[in-house]
Amino acid sequence: MNSKECLLIFFLCCVTFEFVHVRSVSEAEKEEQRHQINADPILIEVNWTAHDYDLHTIPSLQIVTNPLVSRQFSPVSNEIFANLKQLNAEYARYAVWFPYPKLAVAELDPPSGFHQCNNVGENYSIHLSCEQGGGVISQIDFASFGTAVGGCGAMKQGTCHAANSSDIIQRACVGQQKCSVTASADLFGDPCINVPKRLLVQIQCNPPQNNTYWNFTYMDPMLEDFLQATDGHSRIVSFSTQPTWLFEQDTPHIYPDNATYVDWGYPVGTKFVDDTMQALGDYYGRLFAWYTRAGFIDEYGLKHNSGYEYNWDYTEIFNEVEGEHQMTVEYYTRAYDAVIQGIRRHTNNYDMKYVGMALENHNEFNWYRYFLNHSNHASDIPLDMISYHFYAIGSSRIDPPSWESFFTQLDTFTFEVEQIEEIRKILSPETRTTIDELGVILPDDNNPNAPLFPLVYWNAAAALYAYAWGKISRQGINVVGHSQLVGYPNLPNLQLQPQYPSVALLNWTTGEGTAKYWTSKLLIDTVDIENDQAVVTQTTDIGNQNIYSQGFVGKNNRRWILIINKRYANVDIFLPGCTGGRMQIINEASGFGPATEITLTLSRITLTPFAVAIVHMPATENIS
Repeated sequence: MNSKECLLIFFLCCVTFEFVHVRSVSEAEKEEQRHQINADPILIEVNWTAHDYDLHTIPSLQIVTNPLVSRQFSPVSNEIFANLKQLNAEYARYAVWFPYPKLAVAELDPPSGFHQCNNVGENYSIHLSCEQGGGVISQIDFASFGTAVGGCGAMKQGTCHAANSSDIIQRACVGQQKCSVTASADLFGDPCINVPKRLLVQIQCNPPQNNTYWNFTYMDPMLEDFLQATDGHSRIVSFSTQPTWLFEQDTPHIYPDNATYVDWGYPVGTKFVDDTMQALGDYYGRLFAWYTRAGFIDEYGLKHNSGYEYNWDYTEIFNEVEGEHQMTVEYYTRAYDAVIQGIRRHTNNYDMKYVGMALENHNEFNWYRYFLNHSNHASDIPLDMISYHFYAIGSSRIDPPSWESFFTQLDTFTFEVEQIEEIRKILSPETRTTIDELGVILPDDNNPNAPLFPLVYWNAAAALYAYAWGKISRQGINVVGHSQLVGYPNLPNLQLQPQYPSVALLNWTTGEGTAKYWTSKLLIDTVDIENDQAVVTQTTDIGNQNIYSQGFVGKNNRRWILIINKRYANVDIFLPGCTGGRMQIINEASGFGPATEITLTLSRITLTPFAVAIVHMPATENIS
């Protein structure tokens, strides 16, 4: 083992220790915090022959692109995708999201016209080329190392400018088919000390040529790994981020040169430059042709070959647009139609199904009323599925009793789901629904200095998801997606800024499953929507303040019951007839492992704080 390997192992051990670190609490304090909530056990009574509702709701999850997912940057990407494969999830959502533009957008710069341009930050190399068709760089129209601004054809010097910029670029590039120059003070001098600088260059080619800037270097490997890990299952793919140059803006947005640097400001602009939205449709059409039709013809007629001929079931169009680009429902509806039309133009694929809206604020009822009205769409546009999101919001990162509020927040959400369903059933009853982001976000989640939460948080968040699946299944929602497979805190060794660590399903240092992951797997492995039906379930828990329980019957008299402890305390339950059955339970004791399986010898069961349990009742004679 070489010294670098030793250093890496030492570092991972240190970070893993930090990951599992909990606040120092005495045993007496723990006992006080986790007091027994009930003196007498809560009785759960299941009428196994009384039908309650049909079960249609598939437990699933979403995976969002970020550097820790990418095999190009991540030490745990293999473990991440192995765990995704192990889930065997249907309708997993793959969200190609904006915070890392080079990982999310295939054409970050607009087609050049006759101007060839590039810009890079300090200490990065600028690459210029006229090699298409055997051309050479014939002229430098603009060059500035400093604080220049503007896009191709409209670049302007800033207040800081290295006077030798044009001379240096001219000597390095004119007469060459291509050239590279490092944007450094060592080469250009430092025209403004301690001020961030960029190098902007515009050139001409001889003969004149048009260039496009399609680049799939970072997008391809992650999508390949996702599709391989979910092969044989239904998938939802969301290329949710549009290039900023499609939007009107005063000055072009400068995205990070480093693919792993976060850019929360990337979604700029509220109106498309092309009001017909054909350019928007063409971007998505070419993007989909790259992945499903082996390649595409670009804006200037040049063929780009990929060899990919992938298939997936649903394409989701955009993400949380009322927040990311402040779109109105009318404007988004036009964009939704334009994207579908563009995909069809470039791929001739009329079989693809689509997911619309992906709303951040799920209770914007005017959106559903407008979008689900078929008369507001072009005549050939399908409304296959809609989506919206829910996150319980924590008030503390380190106070477990406060996390009991997650469940009351979910109760409010389920009432809103009922209202959305009323609208959908009236306007477009054939449209399906996926709540494809559901989870918890703790305060200051993207603050590098925020304290890590105690391990029992994973159980609280897991219990919230299981509770959500159970409650929402009563509404007949088709899919409930657990958010999200990979998040992380500040990871200095990988130069990664925080990416919502509290939403993660996996341990960011090892790729192991948290209680959230194992709860998803427990539900996915147990639920059989083809055969299971809910049966009438009652308890002596007044107002359901402490637990959630729901019984199901399935094929061959299979009987099982989902039980969730909603409290940061031990809760005793009494489940008649369960002795001889088995219980799978996820709690603090199960840690980063799968559900613990127990053969039940008593009808009285103790659920530790935020535990999720599935009790498989013992075999019985035909109960119908």
